[in-house]
Amino acid sequence: MLNLTKEVLHLQCRAANKNQAIEIAATALEQAGYVKPGFLQGMLAREKSVSTYIGAGIAFPHCAKENLHLVIKTGFQVFQFPNGVSWGAGKVVFIMVAVAAIENEHIQVLANIADLLGDEVKTTLLANAKTKQEFIEQFERA
Repeated sequence: MLNLTKEVLHLQCRAANKNQAIEIAATALEQAGYVKPGFLQGMLAREKSVSTYIGAGIAFPHCAKENLHLVIKTGFQVFQFPNGVSWGAGKVVFIMVAVAAIENEHIQVLANIADLLGDEVKTTLLANAKTKQEFIEQFERA
């Protein structure tokens, strides 16, 4: 189970587009000590090659393999975009889980969130949570 704490949670985020959302994520990962400067370029490169939209209003941005050397330690940050962010091709993201992972550790994080966030009803509840505590409680009701 993903250990979601108030420290990794960012509510009421706004971004004009997916690149700006990913920039917000990269900055948070760097400030939390998970990645080195330059990680943003790796995340944008990954997004350009394959979309990190995983369905039900959720995106899972992470870096391209070529940029794994910028990861200090595995970690994640969760962002709520109540108004949504266009992810292209008609997809809109309300919850973004940004991951920095050493080697293939992101696969376990992805498996954890995919199980928990696999439906649009839950995504809608999370997108509308007003407090971090409310978000965490909704998230844990899997």
